[in-house]
Amino acid sequence: MDALPEDLDLITLRRRIATRIIGNVLMRYERVASTNDIARERARSGAAEGLIVLAEEQSAGRGRLGRNWVASYGDALLMSVLLRPVWLPPGEAFTLTMLAGVALCEAVEQVAAVRAQLKWPNDLLLFANGAWRKGAGILTEISVAGDAIEWAIIGIGLNVNQAPTGAVNGRNLQQTATSVSAAAGQRISRTALLETLLTSLDERYALLRSGERATLFADWRARLAYLGETVTVTLPNGELRGIAEDVAADGTLLLRDAAGVLHTIHTGDVGF
Repeated sequence: MDALPEDLDLITLRRRIATRIIGNVLMRYERVASTNDIARERARSGAAEGLIVLAEEQSAGRGRLGRNWVASYGDALLMSVLLRPVWLPPGEAFTLTMLAGVALCEAVEQVAAVRAQLKWPNDLLLFANGAWRKGAGILTEISVAGDAIEWAIIGIGLNVNQAPTGAVNGRNLQQTATSVSAAAGQRISRTALLETLLTSLDERYALLRSGERATLFADWRARLAYLGETVTVTLPNGELRGIAEDVAADGTLLLRDAAGVLHTIHTGDVGF
């Protein structure tokens, strides 16, 4: 087994973070199939919320719509967060994706001083080499028991010091993806970035749990790219083109097509 990269120092991190829930237990692996899979196993075995599962490399990392997530060994933050928001109605589960998106923006802006936006529904965009490109993806999975969320896992893949290359799912990653270091023009401390991300997640989660949801939605909406612009949304059964007019409080995208019909979109991928 290779030695774990030293630029992600959990001993230092444990000493410095002062979070209330997020990061109360930190688990780190060298190589796994998926951090979400490990977090799910822990959730089913009764682990407390706040657990963080980290890996240097994933062999079966995944994003939305069945897509693969690719990141080079030791250059990314590949992590899953276990939560137990039993107080959150299942119909509002997308709020957790909003939470992760806003926290990611806050973390990279604070640590790396880069420009960050969110692409509906779950991508972090970073401004690098004169263009907005994907720097991170979010995948939220939940388990529902009765009328309540039993547990939720937020998977985050953030390209920190190396942008992915090659082609995945027919996409040339060199044209669509970037990293925090590419946007910042310098190498970034993964320890500092993770500390800031966990702190932001913890603060935002505490507010959400207290019932303050309007602020999170407003902050998420304010960071959305392409609102008011003409976009093409790839749907499970085809494509739809129109103006991305707005988003609803539950996270759905409101798109008006050329015929003036307003569509409410729950699942899809936005592009030009």
